[in-house]
Amino acid sequence: LAPAIQAALAALDDALRESAEFDPSASNRLFRLHLSDIGEARFLPSLMATLRRLAPGIRISCRPVPHDEIASALDSGQLDLALGFLPGLEQTRQSQLLHDRYVVLVRDRHPLLDEIRNSEHVRCTLDALQRLDFAAVRSHDETLRILQSLGLEHRLRLTVAHFLTLPDIVKATDLAVLMPLEIAQGFATAKGYAVLEPDLPSRHFTVSLHWSRRFEAEPGNSWLRHTITGLFARDRE
Repeated sequence: LAPAIQAALAALDDALRESAEFDPSASNRLFRLHLSDIGEARFLPSLMATLRRLAPGIRISCRPVPHDEIASALDSGQLDLALGFLPGLEQTRQSQLLHDRYVVLVRDRHPLLDEIRNSEHVRCTLDALQRLDFAAVRSHDETLRILQSLGLEHRLRLTVAHFLTLPDIVKATDLAVLMPLEIAQGFATAKGYAVLEPDLPSRHFTVSLHWSRRFEAEPGNSWLRHTITGLFARDRE
């Protein structure tokens, strides 16, 4: 086994040397990230544009990991970083990126709007929500919990696998969707939609960047973390 052990040690030594000498402009390293479909839409355009400028050889692979497996995947190196609203993930190192809140997106000609429109951002009561039918994404547990806490689970008419199918469904129907304000504003700006801001329970949330303590000092991991926080970390009301 001696030759095999020597070969393994040599490979490990090469990997450590490459890591210690990490040069983003010359690296072709693959980084693996946990992101939801909403997270991919929110973070990847700016991140990939920045990488193209600073580190054109770096590759990114994204996949959603079950919540209870994220910490172990980070510790084992199966994931390099995780981004998102990940409550309860206390065993990781983390840095807050942004604060957001859940709102309700409907089409701009929704019948309910005639009753409650009083500003550019329409506010509505929880009683008004009782008259809405909803669509949701099955993988976004928090929005489902909010609907359940409001006693609106019986108003859930459609459950889909992917968030990005919902805006077209909203525009074509009277269905409403709970989503982060920052994402909803992007659709509202493109016209055809209205944003409702009821006083939802647990509507405020924080999106954070997570990583393993084991790899905190690793130069490549550190560089990508600082790149991401430099792009996205900020305070929002």
